[in-house]
Amino acid sequence: MRRRQYLGTVSAIIGSVSIAGCTGRLPFGTESESPEYPGGTLIIKNTGRTTVNVSVTVSPDKHDPSLDAPVSSGETLVRREFVIAEAGDIVTVTALLGSEGDPIDFQFLPAGGEGGDAPPEVARLTFESAVEANATWSAIAGK
Repeated sequence: MRRRQYLGTVSAIIGSVSIAGCTGRLPFGTESESPEYPGGTLIIKNTGRTTVNVSVTVSPDKHDPSLDAPVSSGETLVRREFVIAEAGDIVTVTALLGSEGDPIDFQFLPAGGEGGDAPPEVARLTFESAVEANATWSAIAGK
């Protein structure tokens, strides 16, 4: 009798974990792989094999955050709410990879569009090396 109870309990646990995994309710899996970030967050991802020093500045002048940090190979650097702006404000972030080369500009809406016509955005810079041609900016929806 105890063996049946044990097998029934094990089956119930496995079934519950399977259902939770399919619905994304577990602390690991798809939910934690792509977390939601608040608008104005800066994400810098180094997919290359070497550490690269990254400098990021923001304009217009009323937005004054800056970042100067080494980003190791395979590392993702996250600065939550790096830029605080009003809804509808278009902010330009400029990145310089390494000590030479041309800056790479990108515009995004940290607080979203006026009247809720666009969601808050997160700026993401992905690069393989300090060579400008290997770096790309993109905007993803924030919360």
